[in-house]
Amino acid sequence: MKKLLLALAIFLSIQLSAQKIKLVSGNSKALKGISSLDIKFVYPENMHVGKMTQKAYIAKHMKAAEEKTPGAGEKWKKSYYADREEHFAPKFTDLFNNVLEKKGMDARENNESAAYQMIVKTTFMEPGFNIGITSRPAFVNLEITFVNKKTGKEVAKYTITRSPGTAYYDMGVRVGEAYAKGAKYFAKYLLKKKAL
Repeated sequence: MKKLLLALAIFLSIQLSAQKIKLVSGNSKALKGISSLDIKFVYPENMHVGKMTQKAYIAKHMKAAEEKTPGAGEKWKKSYYADREEHFAPKFTDLFNNVLEKKGMDARENNESAAYQMIVKTTFMEPGFNIGITSRPAFVNLEITFVNKKTGKEVAKYTITRSPGTAYYDMGVRVGEAYAKGAKYFAKYLLKKKAL
């Protein structure tokens, strides 16, 4: 009986932490034949980071850094925003293109020649932590919208829930892995649905 309960607990924990991809609106078939995408990453100011608003999260960590070392608060804030360009966007872009390499996919930021834009909006971020004796992996929730750049018309919108990161020491790496896995499984999902 104990083994059965343990197996059930493990199964439920895996299910609860599993990444979910859902088509919210539009038609995945509308993307058929697209091999070039202009990617835009959006991080709304009102999104939540862990149990706080992003504004409160930044203020808390800036204050903690400043109390340890004068001037470190601004340095922490700069690093927080820099992770987007150094870890999040590149990880997503690289893994998305890697999976779709055989389709000849060219997805990147500022891709002027692309007829469609893929907007990757972060709706929630769990930064996780690692303090040596205990850790919690990061995860992100994303909303991905495909838009015809010429008409401005939205052709399809997806959500990715609980894309898992790692429990690495550096927050940028922890969360960056969540973007990488989100991109990898989303690209595989699109292939499976024959969307591209």
